[in-house]
Amino acid sequence: MRGHMRSLQARRLVLLLRLVTLAWLVAATLTWYDTHHEVDELLDGPLAQGAALLIVQQTQALGHGSEEVADTPTLHKYAPKVAFQVFHEGQLVLHSANAGTEPMTTCTRGFDTVHLSDEAEREVFARRNDESEIQVYIGEQTETHNEILWAVMRDVLLPLAFTLSLLTLLLWCAVRRAQGADAVASTEPDLA
Repeated sequence: MRGHMRSLQARRLVLLLRLVTLAWLVAATLTWYDTHHEVDELLDGPLAQGAALLIVQQTQALGHGSEEVADTPTLHKYAPKVAFQVFHEGQLVLHSANAGTEPMTTCTRGFDTVHLSDEAEREVFARRNDESEIQVYIGEQTETHNEILWAVMRDVLLPLAFTLSLLTLLLWCAVRRAQGADAVASTEPDLA
């Protein structure tokens, strides 16, 4: 009888652990997709904002008759991960040193993922201002998105892993306690 009780408790424990693990995996997967979406939105917003600012800046600069192509200096240690280009009437008028002279994408509006000459994959945002005939491309290496995503996920998954371990311990204690109660109940005489 005692072996049967231990076998039953072991099956209960395995079933409970599988259910908890499945629930944890579902939670982790949903967290992954949600975090990935949020990080992409977080990082794509500044690209769009940067393009708008470049259009305004270039519109003002062209108002002063600037005909020279400007190559911007590197001002930040992460600048090589961001590239931009500004075209006026189809002619390149401003660009970062890592952007090259050909348009980064054939897309004129919205987002596109491209491989530039430096072999880095970039998420590029394109924006066109038809009134001033200005086309802007601004892109960031997708590796930057992934680095941030992994940092966020590490911060999310570590607590989930701790929670899974704690749940496992609590379930084990609950099953052991139930086993003790079952053992006591099986040794009591049947008064019926």
